[in-house]
Amino acid sequence: MPVVWMPKISTGNDLIDLDHKYLIALFNSVELAISKPENLKFLPVFFRQLVDYTREHFDREEKIQLKIRYPHYAEHKIEHQQIVEHLEKLYLEVQTLVGSGDAKTAPEEISAKLNNEIISLAREWIIDHLIKTDGKMAVFLRKHPQDLS
Repeated sequence: MPVVWMPKISTGNDLIDLDHKYLIALFNSVELAISKPENLKFLPVFFRQLVDYTREHFDREEKIQLKIRYPHYAEHKIEHQQIVEHLEKLYLEVQTLVGSGDAKTAPEEISAKLNNEIISLAREWIIDHLIKTDGKMAVFLRKHPQDLS
């Protein structure tokens, strides 16, 4: 099921919110590629984009946190590192399972296996991180201009 942006998860910072919207779109692309075996060939590209953009976003977000002297910066940065590590491991698994399309495992089995892991990632990363962790940051961001970058 696609993830949908909701105003209640806004951080109060335009740049971070735009990044979050784009990350959700990338995640939905990954989920779409997994949903049908014939789309699996697109998964490595979509997933790599998700990993790379997540890194870029976290870098921007951390710079903003330093700028506003966010008191939970250190633990937030550690969570970012853990998420990226998790994404990189999943990407390696995607590469192994999907690879060049010559996989020995049936596409339906690959889809089912990856779908479970991606749904877990959605809950962990999108729900827990965007809503809960970044939600804490929103209180501090709202004291600054929305276009602070």
